[in-house]
Amino acid sequence: MILGRVIGEVWATRKHDHLSGFKMLVIRPHWWYEPSHRADHLVAIDVDVDAGVGDDVVVCMGEPPRWRAGGHHMPVDAAVMAVVDRCEVDESAFSPETGR
Repeated sequence: MILGRVIGEVWATRKHDHLSGFKMLVIRPHWWYEPSHRADHLVAIDVDVDAGVGDDVVVCMGEPPRWRAGGHHMPVDAAVMAVVDRCEVDESAFSPETGR
């Protein structure tokens, strides 16, 4: 799962039929996210949490977003699972001394 902030929304006049009714949001992961490839943002569908620009969200990737959206046949790789009300992070946990 990824913790990030919604920085935009994608509007598409033509998209896969199975994506009808879903909002597509642009998410910027917070600084500790380290994907295997360079990525400044990702696009995730919002099934039913009604996230908007400026919201901090939890994004799930892989098979669970497809289940949430309606089944394994869905053309989805990421979905917003929650809008975060509050988050506390001990930044010292990410210091070089801890090895992370």
